[in-house]
Amino acid sequence: MQAEQKEYLEEHYAAKEWYGRSNSSRRMVKGFRVEDLELKTWKLQRAKRDERDGTVAFFSLWGRGDSGDELLSIDVFECASVKAAHDQLLEALANVQSPKVERITEKTAPGDVAFGLANTMILFARANLAVSIRNAGPRVVPVGIAARELDAQILRRLKSE
Repeated sequence: MQAEQKEYLEEHYAAKEWYGRSNSSRRMVKGFRVEDLELKTWKLQRAKRDERDGTVAFFSLWGRGDSGDELLSIDVFECASVKAAHDQLLEALANVQSPKVERITEKTAPGDVAFGLANTMILFARANLAVSIRNAGPRVVPVGIAARELDAQILRRLKSE
């Protein structure tokens, strides 16, 4: 990402309020595996692991029901630090083509910081992980419940390490 674009995103999304900060203090998730996730009513369809520049990315597709109409794309980035996860989050925000993405500030929001688009897409960071959850099928489904379930699993893992 170019410096000007990053500067714009940091200002637009008020990064001074959240960048580099985590409620998990110095705890980090190491050795994340998307195959270990359990999301109620969702089944892992396929997963791919990719490692670049010190970040391990997991790209996965989750399905619900027999019709194949309800699909979620869940991408998780295990980064080297909280700042790197927040940089990954800014990168994801740069790739969203809607001006309607907003910061989610409710107490039930997933992660240390989260952004969403009308409950059809959520981007959040928790400790050194950056997560993107979005609809991937013809039937649009709310993504908030899956995001909170995933975040709860990340929190349990952080507490146990």
